Amino acid sequence: MSSNSRKPTGMKGKVHDLATTLQSQNEELSIEKGHVHSIKAGNANSSSGMQGQLNDIKRYFAADVQRMVEEFKVQQKLQEAENVRLQMQVTSLKGEKTSVHQQIIALQRRIEEIEEEIGHE
Repeated sequence: MSSNSRKPTGMKGKVHDLATTLQSQNEELSIEKGHVHSIKAGNANSSSGMQGQLNDIKRYFAADVQRMVEEFKVQQKLQEAENVRLQMQVTSLKGEKTSVHQQIIALQRRIEEIEEEIGHE
């Protein structure tokens, strides 16, 4: 499996799935708008019934898009919290690495001191 065909996992995957769903819903909405426009043009005389159907379709898609936007925002906030948590862990690990490095340097100096003492006796 190539790296291009792999699907994101975890939070990124969920956000990606929500974004894809939102995009497809927007495309469906555009298609439906086109259908409604063509129906309106063909049936100008019976516009009151068609207007009611159009309003129903608009409300349905608006509610669906709003739901997806809210889900996306929830996933985004979860991802941001996870990013903060990971950044704190990275910062902590960097501090521990620095501390270990300083201890190694101190031990190397001590070894040199002991070798020098042993060499003079």
